[in-house]
Amino acid sequence: MARSIGRRTTLGAGAILLGLALAMPPAFAVEDTDDRGGAQASKSCPSGKRYSEKKHGCVSTNCGTGQIWSSGVEACVDGSSASLSDDDLYIAGRELGQQARYAEALKLFFRIKNREQARVLGSIGYSTRKLGQVDKGIDYYHQALAIDPGYTKVREYLGEAYLQKGDVVEAKEQLMEIADRCGGPCDDYELLVKAIATYITEGGSADW
Repeated sequence: MARSIGRRTTLGAGAILLGLALAMPPAFAVEDTDDRGGAQASKSCPSGKRYSEKKHGCVSTNCGTGQIWSSGVEACVDGSSASLSDDDLYIAGRELGQQARYAEALKLFFRIKNREQARVLGSIGYSTRKLGQVDKGIDYYHQALAIDPGYTKVREYLGEAYLQKGDVVEAKEQLMEIADRCGGPCDDYELLVKAIATYITEGGSADW
C-alpha cells in the first residue's frame, strides 16, 4: 500500500515535471557515463587520462591506432594483447561509443570475459540500439536490469528505446521506475522527462 501511495505521488510529480519540460529545450545524454564500478572509476582524472598508481597521478592514455591503454602495465599496448583486463576493454569500448564508433565498441565489449555485468550489458545495449537494432538493444537493457534493477542510466536509455518504437506508455513506466529509485530529482529522471516531452511535441522526430 505504501509503495502504491508513493507511486501515485511520484506520478503526480512526474506529470508536473513533464508539463514543465514541454517548454524546455532538449538535453539528452549521448553515452553512458556511469561506470558502475571498475578500478579507474575510483580516481578522478580529466578526459583522456587515467590514474597511475605507479606515478601517483593522472597520465595520458591517448593511444595510437589499434592500441588500447593497459592498466596492468600502465602503457598503450596492441589491441589484441593478453595484458588487457576486462576493465581496460570496457573503458576503451565506452570511449569508442562516445565517438559514435558503435561497431568498434561492440567488438571490445564482446571480448570481455565476464560480460554478465550490468554496466557491460547496458553498454552493449546502447551501442546495439545506436546501430539501429532497437529490439535487440532493449533485450540487453533488460538483461542489465535483471542484474541491477536500480541502474537508472539503463532505465533512461530503455525509456528512450521505447520512444524510438513509439511506445510512450512504456517510456513513462521507466520514468516512474527511475523516480522510485532516485527518491527525488536526478539527472536520469530529468533526461527522460525531456526526451518524452520532445517526442510528444515533435511527433517522434527526435533521435536518441
